Parts: sequence; structure tokens; C-alpha cells
Amino acid sequence: MIDLLYMRAPLRHLVRPIALLAAIFGAGTLGYWALGGGVWSWMDCVYMTAITMSTVGFHEAVPIGDDPVLRGYTIGLILIGAGSVVYLMSNVTAFFVEGELNEAIRRRRMERRTERMRDHFVVCGVGRNGEYAAMQMADGGHDVVLVDRSEEAIYNLFELVGRPLPHVVGDATDEAVLQRAGVARAKGLIAALAEDQDNIFLVLGAREINPDIRVVAKTNEPRTKRKFLQIGVSSTVNPAAMGGHRMYQEMIRPQVTDFVDGLLLASGEDLVIEEVGVPSDSPLAGKRLAESEIRDRTNVLIVGVRDGRSGEFSYNPGPDFVLEAGVTLIAIGSQDAVRLLEEMGGAKV
Repeated sequence: MIDLLYMRAPLRHLVRPIALLAAIFGAGTLGYWALGGGVWSWMDCVYMTAITMSTVGFHEAVPIGDDPVLRGYTIGLILIGAGSVVYLMSNVTAFFVEGELNEAIRRRRMERRTERMRDHFVVCGVGRNGEYAAMQMADGGHDVVLVDRSEEAIYNLFELVGRPLPHVVGDATDEAVLQRAGVARAKGLIAALAEDQDNIFLVLGAREINPDIRVVAKTNEPRTKRKFLQIGVSSTVNPAAMGGHRMYQEMIRPQVTDFVDGLLLASGEDLVIEEVGVPSDSPLAGKRLAESEIRDRTNVLIVGVRDGRSGEFSYNPGPDFVLEAGVTLIAIGSQDAVRLLEEMGGAKV
């Protein structure tokens, strides 16, 4: 299957020869009708033009006889018409040959690009949920590799994103397919296949390849969450539960929902919520929040801190809160302000 994103340009090259052939055919038909003084029917003129341009040599539909004008006109139509047919056929052949060749070259380039990727994200299952996750990652500037059985689904996502993305067409539960997607070198994986059972097999295969990869899995049934956590899933998402919770929030506290959405979805110089880690070698490690001068130097607001060992959150930490090595700061600020925080000794998670 040739990607429509790559077919559009070659398709434009077929417009001119098709238009030329149609114009010559129409002019040839009109010429026979005019030379016959309107005596011959339009169907006879169309038929005569068709057999002349195609050089098939069937029985003449109009009596050319020894008329030098009609003979000369027919000879000219043969030369011009046959030439236009050859021109069209050569362009059609080039379209398919070049299209398939370009597709093969593009696939190889995409494979090489995937082989070079490090710390990227793999989205398995480009259905309704995986599609949105992949779009958000691509729009956020993250390196992402798509995996899906349906090549059409992947190309549909290209249309939405506006550009092709690295991808692998195949069964995501197959470890060989995961290897081709670079799971061994990936930072994270989203398991968004349609069935929970398939996602379980997918996670087991991914953990076999890369034990340290962060995995977020889609679940259809709340009771399967425990099974996912047992096999090493970092986090689970139930789209039905999330949708119901969102509708509840929109009904009860719409202003809060809009505010949080603005933080999570903002870009550029708008306020954003970001995660910033504090590694062991950071100058921030071991300091009290007041001593760190984070607020004074960056104007970033620390609204939460997550302990790296227990995973527990401390909300709205006070000035005496100690930033232990390994914690993750939940910060609100502009993109530039967050970058300043990273430069002070943090690390983007």
C-alpha cells in the first residue's frame, strides 16, 4: 500500500497527460463532425476518433474514401493521438514504478531512523485511545514510534498529525515487532490495544525486552488493573472511567476543570505543569525549599513533591521542606521558567 501522503505529488503529474489526451480526443471528434458537415452522428465521430487514436484499425465509421482532406486529417490525428496515448501510458507506468520505489526507500529510511532512536516512546495500538496519545506526544515534540497491525490506521494518523512518524506494521504482542520498534532502547511504552488480554501479552513481552521501561496500559475492566500492576505496568488508564469522571467534573466544578486543562494543555509562554527531578548530584538535593531560591530565581511555583522511594506525594510543601535526592518536583510556571529550574540542578522527567 502506497502512503497517500507520498502519492499526491506523483498524482499531479498524471493530470497534464490525461487532460491533453481528453483535449485531443474532443478536438478529433469535433473535427470529424465539422468535416462531415454535421451529416455523421456524434457517436460515429466519437467511434472514428477512438479507433484512429488507438490505431486499432477497425471498420471506418465515416466514409473517408479518397477525400484528401479527411485522409490528411486522419493521418494527423493518428500521429498526435497515438503520441498522447504513449505519453499518458509512460506517465502512468512511471507513477506506479516510482511510487513503489519511493515507498521502499521511505520504509528503509524509517527503519534506519527507528534503529537510531533512543529514549523514545512506543505507542502500541493506534485506535481511538492510542491515536490521541500519539498525537499529543508528536505535538509535544517527543520521539514516538507507532505499532499497529493496520497500515491504514497508521496512515490515517499521519493525516491528522500532518507528517509521517516512525512506525512498525505488525502484531504488537510479537516480541520481534517490539524489537523492531526499539523497545529495548525506549523510555516508555503505551499499551493501547483493543483487548485487555492482548495488552497483558504485550506488557509481558516488553518487560522481557526492557525491564526498566515505563509502561502505561489501557484497561477495559476495573478488575484487570491489579493484574496489570502485578506484571509490572507503571500505570493503568480506564477510558470509560476517565470519561465518566471527566463528565462529573465538568458538571460539578467546571471552572476547576478548565483551569487544570489550561495547565496541562498549554504551550509556549503559557503556564504549564511540569515534572522536574532532583538527581543525587543536583545542587538542590538536601536543601530546604526556602534555601533553594527556586521561587526567587525562576518564579516557578512548587505545588507538590513526590518521594522517589515511597511514591507518596507532599502537596503544597512549606519553606522548611527538604528536597531529598530522587524526589520529583511538580512545578507550575512558564516553559522558560521550567527550563531555568532544570538548569539550576533539576532534570526533566
